[in-house]
Formats: sequence, C-alpha cells, structure tokens
Amino acid sequence: YRTGLKVQQQAMAQRISQDVLGGEALDVVWNMTLLTNTISANVPYGKIEAIEALDGVASVTLENRYEPDVVSTGDADPDMATSGAMIGSTAAWADGYTGAGSKIAIIDTGLDIDHPSFDESAFLYGLERSAARFGKQVSDYDLMTEEDITKVLPRLHASERMSGLTADELYRTAKIPYAFNYIDEDLDVTHDNDAQGDHGTHVAGIATANRYVENADGTYTYADNGVVGVAPDAQVVVMKVFGKNGGAYADDYIAAIEDAIVLDCDSVNLSLGSAAVGFTTPGEAYFDNVMDSLDETDTVVCMSAGNSGNWAEDSVNGLLFAEDSNTGRVGSPGTYENSLAV
Repeated sequence: YRTGLKVQQQAMAQRISQDVLGGEALDVVWNMTLLTNTISANVPYGKIEAIEALDGVASVTLENRYEPDVVSTGDADPDMATSGAMIGSTAAWADGYTGAGSKIAIIDTGLDIDHPSFDESAFLYGLERSAARFGKQVSDYDLMTEEDITKVLPRLHASERMSGLTADELYRTAKIPYAFNYIDEDLDVTHDNDAQGDHGTHVAGIATANRYVENADGTYTYADNGVVGVAPDAQVVVMKVFGKNGGAYADDYIAAIEDAIVLDCDSVNLSLGSAAVGFTTPGEAYFDNVMDSLDETDTVVCMSAGNSGNWAEDSVNGLLFAEDSNTGRVGSPGTYENSLAV
C-alpha cells in the first residue's frame, strides 16, 4: 500500500514540475505514506496556489519549525536520584517493569553515544541482573537487533536519504540499536558538529540511562549518585531532527515517527518548543489528522506541546496580562488537544 502511494506521489511530483514549475524538478524532501499521504517539498511561496489548484492535490500546508524545548529551572535542581520515588518508577521496577525489552525513540538533538549512561556493557550487565531477579533470560526480552533493521530497511525513510545505507551502519550497540540524523541526512547523531545543544542526551538520560556504570577494573557500580533513567533496561532509538541544517521541521519529525513505528518502537518522545498557541493558522489542522492517525498504531507518542512560557509574553495587542493566573501556553503539536495550562 505504501509503495502504491509513493508511485502516485511521484506522478504528482512530475505534474507539479511540468504544470507549475516550468519543468524544474520538484524539490521533494520526504514522501510520507504511513501516518499521512503527503509530499513534503520546498517550493516558491508564490507557486502554492497553483499547486493547490491541481487535480489530486487536497491541500498545501506550510509547516512549522521548532526549537528544542529547553526551559530554565531557576533555583530548582531536579534530580533523577530523587525523582523515582516521586513518580513511582522504583515501585514499578520492584514489580519487574524496568523497561527490559522496550524500545524508546528519542526524536531530539541527538545523543552523546560515548556517554557512560548509555554504555553497552553496563546495559547488558543491568539487563542480566534484572532477568535473573525475575526468573528470566536476557534472550526472553525482545531486543532490537541488526537483523530486525535489515528486515525493514527498505521501508525506512532513513534508507531514502542515504544511498547504500546498511543496517550495520544504523545499528550502534545493544543499548543504542538505531541512530540516524534526519535533518542532515547522515549518520552523525552527536552534538559535536552543530550548535543545537545536548538536549537529546538529557532527555534520553531521563528515559533510559543505565542503572550501572562500568569501573576501570571491569566491575560495575550502581549509579545511585547520578542519573538512572525511568526505564533503565530499555533500548534507546536515536532520531536526530535538530542539526547543522537547523530544525526541527514538521516533516522531519513526522518522517522519524513513521520510522519509529516501522521499527516497532514502544514509545516515542518529542520535546518541541513552540511559540504558536495551538493550530491557529489555515491548514495547520492538517497536523491534527497526523496525530489522530497515531491512534491506529500500538506505539505511544508523547509530545511536550511547547511549554514555551505564557500568552502574555508575546502578546502584541494588550489582550492578556502577565499577572493573569491562567495564561500558561501550550503549543502545537502536542499529545493532548488542550491549548491552556493553569
């Protein structure tokens, strides 16, 4: 079905080229066929109406660009060492829910792959201890392998971006079984070569940082004085959408979500900063349909919905005041369809 949609999209791209762009090839960025039947492309703004008038084009939507969702905590110093008791993760671990066998996709600024919190040997050590505690073997857990990526590689958007891409290039370690840079269209998912910051490592640590760190003598120490993720035995799938080419654009994160579903990820996290309060401009409701289509999958997708200050901060018409109590702003897209946060 997806292949058929792509054939139709290629035919439409040729029509746009011939009928609107004077024979110039349409600059296609992504062909999305899972969550939505959409061609993402760069076109001159003045050509939009002509493209939308073509038979077979339902609508043309301008996409948003987002920033990493980074906020100041002021004097507060949230600590993963104490958050387990606050959110109940330690109780979940006691019942065997440590994330073992789960795959969590982090769509963000990438990952410091050499960080000790994501060390492969420490991950496997912790997984072995969890398995022994609950009467299981590590083989009982459904870990993503290089073979799993090979099976779905032709269906991944990542394979469209890099000619000759192989599963062994995407597979990094048992802890990080998949990593790809969707904005720069390469395999560099680190923070070393762009100015987007290390927010992705921060988020991945909250979600999946290992319980143990390896010592110089090859032994392991429980990381109770550092970061332990909510699901420390889970694998982390790294999908970088902020990079040298900026980001994150809506089409990049939608393409990444589609790949996460194809890879059978259990959950996906996006921390998107947005100054736009809800879908307020014509055509943006299109993305609501994309979010609704996620209900048809068994992958849980969580979005921060902006968390970018309050309405009054950017008000230019004087309708809102900083002292108002109910002006917390939640941007789009988001997991929930609310536009206000008290």
